[in-house]
Amino acid sequence: MIAATTAPGAAGEPRVRAIRSFIRGRRRRPWYDWYFTAFVVMLAVVLLSDLLAQPFGRLAGSGGSAPAQAVAGAALVIGSAAGLLMLAQALGPLALSPADACWLLLTPLGRRAVLRRPAAVTAAVSALAGGVLGVVGLAMAGPYLRLRPGTHRVPWAWLVLAAVAGAGFLLAATLAGVLAQPWPRWRARIRAAGAVVGVAAVAGAVTGERWAGVSRAVTGRFAGLSTGTFALIAAVAVAGACLGALLVRRMLPRFPADVVRADSVRAGTALMAAAFLNVPLLTWMAEDSHWRGRLLASRPWPRRAAFAPGLSRAFVLAWADWRRLARRPGVLTALAVSTLAPALTGAAFTGHAHGWTTAAVVLAGAIAAGTQGTTATRRDTNDPTLRRLLGADAGTVLAARAVLPALLGAAWLTLALALLVLTGELPGRPLDGWLWPLSGLAAGAGVAAAALRIARTAPINPANQGPDTPVGTAPPWLITRAGSVLLGLAGAYPTLRAILAGQVHGSTFAAQLAVSAVVLGGYLMHAVRVARSR
Repeated sequence: MIAATTAPGAAGEPRVRAIRSFIRGRRRRPWYDWYFTAFVVMLAVVLLSDLLAQPFGRLAGSGGSAPAQAVAGAALVIGSAAGLLMLAQALGPLALSPADACWLLLTPLGRRAVLRRPAAVTAAVSALAGGVLGVVGLAMAGPYLRLRPGTHRVPWAWLVLAAVAGAGFLLAATLAGVLAQPWPRWRARIRAAGAVVGVAAVAGAVTGERWAGVSRAVTGRFAGLSTGTFALIAAVAVAGACLGALLVRRMLPRFPADVVRADSVRAGTALMAAAFLNVPLLTWMAEDSHWRGRLLASRPWPRRAAFAPGLSRAFVLAWADWRRLARRPGVLTALAVSTLAPALTGAAFTGHAHGWTTAAVVLAGAIAAGTQGTTATRRDTNDPTLRRLLGADAGTVLAARAVLPALLGAAWLTLALALLVLTGELPGRPLDGWLWPLSGLAAGAGVAAAALRIARTAPINPANQGPDTPVGTAPPWLITRAGSVLLGLAGAYPTLRAILAGQVHGSTFAAQLAVSAVVLGGYLMHAVRVARSR
C-alpha cells in the first residue's frame, strides 16, 4: 500500500489550490460541450417532469392514490436510495479524476487538501439526490398524511423537513461508504445491506399490491406523521451526516492512495463507458472485477457429437456463456429480482401498467436480461481466432449463441408480465389472463436480436464520422445503440403495444410469434452475410 504523504505545515491547501488554478486556466472546454450538457439536462428535466407530474400533484391535493400505490411509491424511493448507495460503492465513492489520481495524488502535497474537493463533490451530489428522494417520498404518501382541517396542501415545513431528512440519511450512508472504502470486507457488507434493503422494500410493495391489509397498515402509519415527527427524523439524519462528515475529515490525511487511485481509474472508465453507452466495456469491467483474485475451476469441454460435427463445434463455442451463468448464480438472482421493476414502476406512478413508462421498463429489462448471455459473443466479435481454429461456420455459431439470450429474455418477460397480472395492474380474466406471460415468452426471441446486436457492436472509434443532422454530425456509436434499441422494440412490438393498450388477445400471441421469428431470423441472416464477407 502506498504510504500517505503530507506536506509540512499548512502550505498543503494553498499549493493544491494554486496547482488546480493553473490547470483550470489552461483547460478550455468548447462551447458545444456545454451545449450538449445543457441539452441533456433539459431533456431529462422534461421527461422527469412528465413522469412525476401525478405524484407531485398529490402534494397540492389535486390527485389521489390507492393505498397500494402509496406503498409502492414509498418502496420505490427506498429502493432507489439503496441502488444509489450501491452505485456509489461501485464507483468509489471517493474518487478523483483519472488524471489527478495518476499524478496529483502521488505528489508530496497534503492528502487532505487533495481529497477535500472530491469529498465535497461526493457529499453535495449525495445530499442533492437524497433531498429529491425525500420530497418524492413525501409526494407518494401525500394523500394519506393527516393535514389540518380545511387544508388541502402539504405544508411547506413538511417539504423542507422531508428534503433535509432525505439528504441527511443518504449523505450519512455515502459517508459511511467512504469510511469503509479502504477495507473490501466492509464494502461488501455495505453493498449487501443495500441489496437487502432494496429487495425488502420491493417485496413489501408487491405484497401490499396483492393484500390490501398490508397497504392499509402502512398508510395508517403515514397518517400518524406530524410536524414534530418530521423534525425529529430530520434532526437524526442531520446528526448522522455531521458525524460521518467529521469522521471522514479526520480520515482524509491518512486515506490510502492506492485505493483512491484504483477506484478513480475504474470510476473514470465506467463513467466514460456509460456516457458513450459502451455496454461491452461495462460488462468487461464487471467480469474483470468479479474474477480478479478468484480461481476458476477447469472443466473438460463437451464431447463432439459424431452425427453432427458442425453443430457440435457451434455448441462448444456457445457453451461458454452457459457455463458462465452457472458460475454466477448472483446474476440470475439479480435478474429474477429485477422482474419486480415493471410492477413497482407502474404501481408507484400511475397505479396501473398502462403507459409508456411500464413498456419502456419492460423493454429495457428484457434487453438487459438477454445481454447476460452474450459475453462470449462479444469476445469473439473482437477476436474470432477461436472460432476459426475450430473450423466452425459463422452462421451456425451465431444461431447457437442466440439460444441463451432468447431464453433469458423470454424467462424475464414471462415472470415480469405474470407479476403484473398477479398484482392486478394488467387486466386479465381467468381465461385470457395467462396470455400476458405467453406473449412475453414469445417475445424473447425478438428481444434476443437486440441483445446480439449490442454484443456484436464494433468498438467505438472516435475518428469515424456519422451522417449530418440539423444539430450537427451524429456519432456512429449513438446510431448503432439507437438501432439496437429500435430492433428490440420491433421484436417485441405486439407485446409492448398490448401493454400500452392494457388488453391482450389471442391474436397478440400469434402476432408476437410471427414478429419474433421474422426479426430474429432476419437479423441472423444479415449478420451471417456480413460475417462471411469479412
